[in-house]
Amino acid sequence: MTWNTTCHCGAVSVRLAKAPDEVAECNCSLCFSHGILWAYYSPKDVAIDGATRTYNRADRANPNSDLHFCATCGCATHWSATAGLIERMGGEVDMMGVNMRLFAPERLSGLRLVFPDGRGWSGEGAWDYARDAEVMR
Repeated sequence: MTWNTTCHCGAVSVRLAKAPDEVAECNCSLCFSHGILWAYYSPKDVAIDGATRTYNRADRANPNSDLHFCATCGCATHWSATAGLIERMGGEVDMMGVNMRLFAPERLSGLRLVFPDGRGWSGEGAWDYARDAEVMR
């Protein structure tokens, strides 16, 4: 089964090599304000086509991710590791996030939904969870 989608206007397409293992609803100020649901992948398993712009959060001295969004319609499409994070990790970060809100709700039905506590996360190490996982409906 293929996992392909586009932003609202169709200018940016996203192709996933496989279904997500789970979907994360982070409660940090950035994710919460955008209403994003993330699935985490190796960049090798994701193809993004189309022009995106980036936003780098201003509330952290050393942000870990660049939020990408469609240059035309503004939909958040994915995040990628910042150059600073790549440097801090020794030259490679094998993780990115894809905004699963771009997919139809029925595609997400039955997936495990987790709730990372991004508001309480310092930006380093593992995060705690704000509440127990659920199954998406």
